[in-house]
Amino acid sequence: MFGFGNTFTVEFIGGSRDGDVIQAKGAPDFLRFKSDSRWIEVYERQNEAPPFIYVQVGYAEEEQWK
Repeated sequence: MFGFGNTFTVEFIGGSRDGDVIQAKGAPDFLRFKSDSRWIEVYERQNEAPPFIYVQVGYAEEEQWK
C-alpha cells in the first residue's frame, strides 16, 4: 500500500492534536498518543488515500488498543 521511504500527510481532528498536520511513513487504522494527562488519546483513520485524516474516537488507559 505504501512505498518504502515515502511519507504521507496526516491531519488530526479533535483531542489535543486537533489541527496538527504531520508527515508519516504509514497510516494504520488506529493511532494512539499520550495527552498531557495520564490518558492516551485514540484516533481512527477516516479515509483510504492521502492526505489521511484521523479523528479522535476516545481515550484509553495503558491497555492495548486494536
